[in-house]
Amino acid sequence: MDSMVVRHVWYKPAGVMLVTLLLLLSGCERDQPKPDPKQQHIDSMMAILTQVQQNLGRIQQKEAVVEKLSSDIEKQDQKDVQQIGKDIYSSIRFIDSTLSASKTLIEKLEAENKSSQYHVASVDRLVNEMKTTINDKDAEVGRLKGQVQKLSKEVSELQTTVDVLDDFIQEQSEQLYTAYYIAGSFNELVEKGILVRINPLERFFGNEYRLAQDFDVKQFRKIDISETRDLFFNKPLKNLKIVTPHTRGSYELAGGNTSSMLLIRNENEFWKKSRCLVLVIE
Repeated sequence: MDSMVVRHVWYKPAGVMLVTLLLLLSGCERDQPKPDPKQQHIDSMMAILTQVQQNLGRIQQKEAVVEKLSSDIEKQDQKDVQQIGKDIYSSIRFIDSTLSASKTLIEKLEAENKSSQYHVASVDRLVNEMKTTINDKDAEVGRLKGQVQKLSKEVSELQTTVDVLDDFIQEQSEQLYTAYYIAGSFNELVEKGILVRINPLERFFGNEYRLAQDFDVKQFRKIDISETRDLFFNKPLKNLKIVTPHTRGSYELAGGNTSSMLLIRNENEFWKKSRCLVLVIE
C-alpha cells in the first residue's frame, strides 16, 4: 500500500502578520482609561483571528496523527486495526468540524469589519490570506479522506465511509462529547424554569441571577463539545452574561456594539464544571 503523505504547511506569513498587527493595534487606545467602541472592535477582531490561527495549528496536528496511524496499519492485528480505525475517524471528524468553525469565524469577521465604522484595512488583508489557507487546507483534507477510504480491507469494513460512526463509537461519543446550552432574556429563562427570581437581599450582596434547582434540559440545545467552539449572538457584548460556572481562561467573550461571540479556547476545561451552559442576553 502506498504510504500516505500529508503536506504540512506552516502558517508563518499569517502568524507573523497577526503578531505584527496585534503589536500595532494594541497601542492605539493605550492612553484611554476605559475601552471605547473602537478598542472593543479591535479586541474582537484580534480574538477571532487568534482563534482561527489556533484552529489551523490543531488541524495540522491531527493530520500528522492520521498519517502516523495509517502508515503501518497493515502490520497490525485485527484488534489494533479496529482501534486505529476509530482513532482515524475521530481525527478526521475533528478536522472537519474545526475547518467548518474556522470558515464561519472568518465570514463573521470579514462581515463585521467591513460594516464597522472602525474598519481596519490590515484585517482585510489578513482575512484574505487566511481564506486562501483554509480553502487550500479544505482541498487537502478532501484528498486525505480519499486516501483513508483506500486503506486496507479491515479498515474499509470497519468504516464504510469516513463520515459514518458505527453504533459503538456513537454510544461512546454521546457520553463523552454531549453538552447543552440555552440563551435568552432573564424573563424568558424564568418562564422556562431555568432561572429563578432573587430577593432584594441577594441582589444587595451582588447576586444577579440564580439557577433553578432542577430544570428540563430538553429546552436546551444539544451540542457536541468537540465540534462547537464558538457561539455567535446578535446582541452587544455588554448585554451577554454567563450564569453557569465555567473554568476561567478556557473561554473568551468578544464583540462590540452590535454583536458578540463566545470563543471556547479549551473545550475540556470549559465544560469540566458544568455540561449545561446558560447565558442571559438582555
